[in-house]
Amino acid sequence: MTEKQCEICGAEISGTPQKIVIDGSTMEVCKSCARFGKPEDKFTLVPKKMVPAERAFTVVRPKPRDHFKDLTELVPDFGRKIREAREGLGLSPEELGSRIKEKAALLKKIEREEISPEDAIRKKLEKELKIKLADETSETRVKSGSSGRGLTLGDIASIKRKNER
Repeated sequence: MTEKQCEICGAEISGTPQKIVIDGSTMEVCKSCARFGKPEDKFTLVPKKMVPAERAFTVVRPKPRDHFKDLTELVPDFGRKIREAREGLGLSPEELGSRIKEKAALLKKIEREEISPEDAIRKKLEKELKIKLADETSETRVKSGSSGRGLTLGDIASIKRKNER
């Protein structure tokens, strides 16, 4: 008869091993290691409900976003156009900012063309100053694309070359 080893300390168990439960696992241990768990007979191990494999994890993948869908090209010298329209109405950047609920510092950066206005801000500026900041001609060319399957890098390069002439 082969002697069993304690599953905790590794010592050979003389006699009958003690069956204990530690963190839901049943182990055969020596008498001195039995104090680390509870006797198996005090536990009734109930298996957890099994979830079918296909429902165990639900992976929701977002639809790929079309980052160019709402791409609007601004008119050249949009900053100058905004500043002239603002000054024509006799408004300071602070006054215009309070009217459209944007910070004057942001408007100053847009006027200096350090940053381009997001579409929401562009629309507020167009409405308040009664100007157009979106380049209508380039918008229609960009949307169509010569291949009919959408805008490609080649289309952008040809649009840029045409605008530079």
